Amino acid sequence: MSILSECLDYFVKKKGQNIAELAKKCRIDRSTMYQYIRGKRSLQNQELFENILAELRLTPEERLKAIQAFEVTQIGEEKYYQREKVKELFDSLLTLEESRSYRTFLKGAGEFSLDGELFSDGWGSRMLCGEVEVQKGINRILQNAIGKGEDISLFLQPACTVFLYTINAIYTLAGRSTIRHIICLNSNSAPGEWDALEMVKTVMRCGVALGAYCPFYYYGIPTEHYGMMNLLPYFIIAGGFAVQIAVDGKTAIVHRDPEIYPFFQETFERMMQLCYPLMKSKTGLDKRLSWGMDYTKDYDFRKTIEVSSGLCSLQFWKRELIQKYLNPAIPGYTDLLEGMACYTAELYEVKKKGDIFILMNARYVLDFIQTGVFKEYPTIFFVSPLDKKDRKYLLEQIFRAMEEGWYHVCFLDEKVFPLDYRWETVAHQDGKLYMQYCINDQFRIFEFEIPEVSDAIFDYLQNLSMGKSAMGEEESRELLRRWMKEYLD
Repeated sequence: MSILSECLDYFVKKKGQNIAELAKKCRIDRSTMYQYIRGKRSLQNQELFENILAELRLTPEERLKAIQAFEVTQIGEEKYYQREKVKELFDSLLTLEESRSYRTFLKGAGEFSLDGELFSDGWGSRMLCGEVEVQKGINRILQNAIGKGEDISLFLQPACTVFLYTINAIYTLAGRSTIRHIICLNSNSAPGEWDALEMVKTVMRCGVALGAYCPFYYYGIPTEHYGMMNLLPYFIIAGGFAVQIAVDGKTAIVHRDPEIYPFFQETFERMMQLCYPLMKSKTGLDKRLSWGMDYTKDYDFRKTIEVSSGLCSLQFWKRELIQKYLNPAIPGYTDLLEGMACYTAELYEVKKKGDIFILMNARYVLDFIQTGVFKEYPTIFFVSPLDKKDRKYLLEQIFRAMEEGWYHVCFLDEKVFPLDYRWETVAHQDGKLYMQYCINDQFRIFEFEIPEVSDAIFDYLQNLSMGKSAMGEEESRELLRRWMKEYLD
């Protein structure tokens, strides 16, 4: 029996239903209904499935279980749970908030020392036993390093017990230290283990919450780079201390020996040579444009899905439009104007050669049409909202691109739209993916070339575009035309 047939069989018995009567109510042959419920035949018809659920009089919780079983049977268990994990990833991004207050718990670097607590003789190594003692020790070491503005190096798996505590401690202290974090992505994770999607979800949350967070990844196993220390495979380097940590977070060894501490520093730097960045933080529109120019050269747009909270119109901005609205008070305005004009022109050319499918939030687009405000970009970049004439111009360019066949718009219902206005996602079918988060004048850019992540997100977005809450391209185009006529003519 399939998962669906087992589920239906259970509810038929629970509700005291007669299969013959159920078949009659659903207007199908009794033997066919029997085959569906006994797993002799696969139920593919969505409308019939909904009729069966209606006749079974299921509670909302029971109905949800039945729908899940139907979807699992349709696409397979692995694909179903993969899509659920991607949905969890997007859902987690909706609740993110950056730390905006930078507090220092230390009055001065010279007024604080760990020697008295961790090292009575000033140097050496000390073991910390018990989860509370490990956490207290890490907190004091991080406090010391952040108070002095020193960089922090983390070699911790997101699934490691002590990882969340460490990140929370850094967030609470909220200093200006740069945090470099290396994680291992194991492509052969066993069922039940943290996979790449779950790790990426955690890393992205850290990337938004911590302003100076720099994550890197490599493939392998955590213990392969520094010998036989398998019992305590993770470590933190901060403020002259190296903390070697057990997987369960209940044991740690704090090193301050001048011969041992450099070993961990060298190990971390050696591992960095094998790593790839997961995020690039760009402050200011000029640096974002510089990244964008490289992006247009490196990425193939032959089959691309974008998730845009706004009108996704940047490639249609001509020089006159940029000059009219770009804020001249921005430092380096002249160079920025030239750079933006070059970038939008280049972006138009590379996208025109591709096949771009845009998922848009209908309400966000309507807000722009009505107000001329690009919520997805910081207002400091613009001197004013776009006037009606220029809003209409951008819409006309979109219609032209749609008619040329390389630009496809799909409106999603606000309830299922996966991101808020601060995020943008571009998934390429060739396995590359980038996700951008914008706050104030800073752009956090997550670039992925991890097949199990980029392929899963591309599949999820493609499936979302074909769901019940997605408008077809023609319907979306007509809605845009109606809005343009109603608000801009």
